[in-house]
Amino acid sequence: MEIEPRFSIDKLTNTDLNFGPFKEWYFANNYIYDMGRNKDGRQSTWYMGLGTDIDTGLPMSLSMNVYAKYQWQNYGAANENEWDGYRFKIKYFVPITDLWGGQLSYIGFTNFDWGSDLGDDSGNAINGIKTRTNNSIASSHILALNYDHWHYSVVARYWHDGGQWNDDAELNFGNGNFNVRSTGWGGYLVVGYNF
Repeated sequence: MEIEPRFSIDKLTNTDLNFGPFKEWYFANNYIYDMGRNKDGRQSTWYMGLGTDIDTGLPMSLSMNVYAKYQWQNYGAANENEWDGYRFKIKYFVPITDLWGGQLSYIGFTNFDWGSDLGDDSGNAINGIKTRTNNSIASSHILALNYDHWHYSVVARYWHDGGQWNDDAELNFGNGNFNVRSTGWGGYLVVGYNF
């Protein structure tokens, strides 16, 4: 589960804080929770910081957030229950055209995670390199066709040291050795219904 509430500082203070291209300011949050079956299968992460919406002068939406990260559970990793790093997130939405009675749009976001101590605190893999990293990038690119209730999407996602796993670290979780593949592209299709 992931939620991203943002609370308008402008509205909370009844003050217009916009200047230049920065339209509105927010207390920005990003909370990620994975229940898992046991401690090694659970994650609970809270990013909190400052966000803004940006006027690009184009028919698109652009927002940016910068967060500090508090890591509760993290699948048994060395950085549990501590402040550990930062995230810069940029999100964008571009309406493309009307298509087949719906609206075709491009949606994307990129997370840059840095400043964590996880790589420094993690052990070495079987092949001698660190198992984890201090930084990572995840970038999603979505082509979406939306109707009043139905929506269809094609998603391409790029990771660089995704989940802060060091790409090519050789590990063994009890079922034989394997090399981590945490850098590269993945994709999936989405069909959904809005009530």
